[in-house]
Amino acid sequence: MFPVAYGVFGSETLENWEWFMKMLHKAIGSPIGLVLSTDAGKGIDKAVTNVFENGVEHRECMRHLVKNFQKRYSGEVFQRHLWPASRVYRAELFEAHYNTMKEACPESMKWIEENHKHFWARSMFSTYSNVDYVTNNIAEAFNNWIRDEKSLPVIDLMDRIRQMIMERYFTRARIAEKLTGKILKSVVKEMNDKSRNLNYKLHKSHPFIGEVSGVDKDLKVWRHIVDLKAHECSCRKWQMRGIPCSHAISYIGSRRELDLEDFVSPYYSVQMFKAAYATWVPGLPDKSLWKKVNMGFKLLPPILKRAAGRPRTRRYKGVEEGGSTKRRAKCKRCQGFGHLQKTCTEPVPDPDAPPPAPPKPKRARKKPKKVHVTTAPEASKDAPAAPTAPEASKDAPAAPTKLRKKIKKVHVATEASKDAPAPTKSRKKTKKVLAASETSKAVPAASNAPEASM
Repeated sequence: MFPVAYGVFGSETLENWEWFMKMLHKAIGSPIGLVLSTDAGKGIDKAVTNVFENGVEHRECMRHLVKNFQKRYSGEVFQRHLWPASRVYRAELFEAHYNTMKEACPESMKWIEENHKHFWARSMFSTYSNVDYVTNNIAEAFNNWIRDEKSLPVIDLMDRIRQMIMERYFTRARIAEKLTGKILKSVVKEMNDKSRNLNYKLHKSHPFIGEVSGVDKDLKVWRHIVDLKAHECSCRKWQMRGIPCSHAISYIGSRRELDLEDFVSPYYSVQMFKAAYATWVPGLPDKSLWKKVNMGFKLLPPILKRAAGRPRTRRYKGVEEGGSTKRRAKCKRCQGFGHLQKTCTEPVPDPDAPPPAPPKPKRARKKPKKVHVTTAPEASKDAPAAPTAPEASKDAPAAPTKLRKKIKKVHVATEASKDAPAPTKSRKKTKKVLAASETSKAVPAASNAPEASM
């Protein structure tokens, strides 16, 4: 991972992403073969299109595409062909996988064409950049690299990231001093591993051009043309990556006067590695020693939009990435997650699949009855006064607290069905509300409150 630019903003909006892309364009320009790989966000998608208008190759992360696709479509045909369609290098192999999915479910491929218009398969990529990544997992590697520093304030966070990059540059520069040879050792090791047990047949038509044939694991015969001068193979893997494929390695190995490292792209050379880390990141003193600049305005802190709870330092991993599978039921009908077969209503291309679940009948819910408990009406002023009871002596016990309770409303939420037998007194669930209040001074105080039942 070679960091080029980084920034901080409050939310992933179109305005913020356009600002970041303008700063990136100002720093690196638009060189030939520039590739930008983004996720499925609408803000960053439009920002790249608006800022880089000179035909930059805009790729889309396949992992985000699959995650959005699985929310709408699922089935065995997509499990077998969607990811392989993105990984194959030749257009005819891509068309084979794509047409199989299109025949099974035309709506699914129409949805991809309408919502994911950028390059997401290797067969669509150009061969200039020598990069065949179908995901942008390298961005997730950067997020994982700084996960312990994300809780810092913005200024301290940016300063800490600068320190980490400065240390990374210094470490890589020390490694570059010890490197020898033409090509990086990791690339040489990869090619040596590929050269083992290659039982291919060679048919040469030119000192640098020939045919390489063999049999795959499914016992299907294949044949490719290798051109050593043009650094090309008909499988397109060599031109896509810049590293000779197994077919080219087999042909190069048949000629002992040739050196395998001479056919590797200069992007993987030791000289390029040393040039990348030839510079260094300058140091920065403490904040107390920074120059005070009058910006002409007062910068206020942004409005916080923070969710409840402790902020997470790691993102939730999906099931396809090896994340937790708790509380995720898999449907046996459509192979989807989050529901069972008896409640599945998803479209399934398999004609032998069980029918979808019938819609659930809507239950008519009746409003609960209300039982109102009221007291006797208040005596009017013109009405004769009721005989008063003798006042209780001071030594007499106080009236029970039940007399002081106010009137309550009881809501009956359940109702017996018509076909059910009438409940007996022992089974009937009733509530008794004790209610009493002083209507006026003329009403005699009662020793016990009347009971109002439902």
